[in-house]
Amino acid sequence: MKIKFGVNTLVWVLDFSENDIPILEMISDMGFDSVELTPGNEFRTMDPEKTRKKLDELGLEVTLCGVFSESNDISSDDAGIRQKGIDYMRDYTDWGKEIGAGIVGGPLYSEIGKKRYLPDVERKAEWDRSADSLKRIGEDAAKKGIIIAMEPINRFEIDMINTADQAFQMCEQVDNPSIKMMLDTFHMNIEDINIGDAIRDSKKHLVHFHTCANHRGIPGNDHIPWEEVNKALNDIDYEGYGVIESFAQGEVAAFANIWRPLVEDQNDIPREGLKFLRAALK
Repeated sequence: MKIKFGVNTLVWVLDFSENDIPILEMISDMGFDSVELTPGNEFRTMDPEKTRKKLDELGLEVTLCGVFSESNDISSDDAGIRQKGIDYMRDYTDWGKEIGAGIVGGPLYSEIGKKRYLPDVERKAEWDRSADSLKRIGEDAAKKGIIIAMEPINRFEIDMINTADQAFQMCEQVDNPSIKMMLDTFHMNIEDINIGDAIRDSKKHLVHFHTCANHRGIPGNDHIPWEEVNKALNDIDYEGYGVIESFAQGEVAAFANIWRPLVEDQNDIPREGLKFLRAALK
């Protein structure tokens, strides 16, 4: 197993922009192999050539994180809204290719924060609309050599794909080599019966991994079964990124329903987390 360790810029800012380029230098100084950018719509204002040049200078590989909103939900029953989501992903992956990203991860199958009861027939129709949209997104992404890694999100944040098995089944239905899945130990801690088994069962489609504490604080200072995570990742010969994701105190943390300070120094989450993960996942 070979993991390249990264950190998501949500640790510091909600929408990464060119004003936040100094964060990349700090990430490099901490010893990370990669960075996961979460620019939101700010990506349209960022010069991809300038961004890639800085990443190359620092020796950082890059992945991207994205979400859909109500206005571009690819599972919507409104065809116009679904098309906006497809167009958004086409633009985002165009930009991602220019900065050197090979993976775009996140709950990229439905609007983030959408939580409603639906009868089975309506739920199936929504699922199928998402799958059909993902097929179109995958066809475009494949031409660019980019993989979309769908992330199961816990029940309190989304109502479509909560478990590793659900993400796996969506991959099977879409049946496109550019539509894969990622896992996040924070969400798995809530939703999956056995984290190790969920990782092993996901082998066919697992391409990306978030190495997060169950409380979003410092990985290792938590109750995630890291020995089992390590064993499972080794069992499937995982070779990819292991990304720490947390949220800056204040408005960013509130967006993720974090209502208390997790650490005194926000930099301790990536700095101490990286030390632990390099020793724990090998």
